[in-house]
Amino acid sequence: MQPTVTAAQAAQRVEEILRDASAQLPPGAEMKPFGHTGTLPCDDPTDGGPAGRVFVEQQYELDFPPGWPADQALPTLAAYWQWRGYQVVNDLRDHGDPRFTVQDPADGYRVGVTVYHRAPGSVDVYLIGSSPCVWRRGTPDAS
Repeated sequence: MQPTVTAAQAAQRVEEILRDASAQLPPGAEMKPFGHTGTLPCDDPTDGGPAGRVFVEQQYELDFPPGWPADQALPTLAAYWQWRGYQVVNDLRDHGDPRFTVQDPADGYRVGVTVYHRAPGSVDVYLIGSSPCVWRRGTPDAS
């Protein structure tokens, strides 16, 4: 079985792609930890690989400066990711609560943005990043 990066290295890469996404937004936009962050079992690997691996997921809520149209986060990030050559995994921009997810073809890491329209004039925006399946320590356990 092939070695992978460790879960800690995967977490660093996920954080890197999320910070890169946030940097495309207006100065002052803040990332606030939200929801589940950490490792999860890779119970249903889509890569055909062996069971027993994990993936890393990190989620942030974006807090924007006053007056910045938060609903522009999704088109801004979608354009940036497509410019970078990321592959579109999920494009639900035409839904009531739009979302857009891409994958870096070089390493399989995913990043996405979801916009929730809570009330007229109230928009919540979330960034979610995840790794491909990895061995927690980079190689299978000896068991």
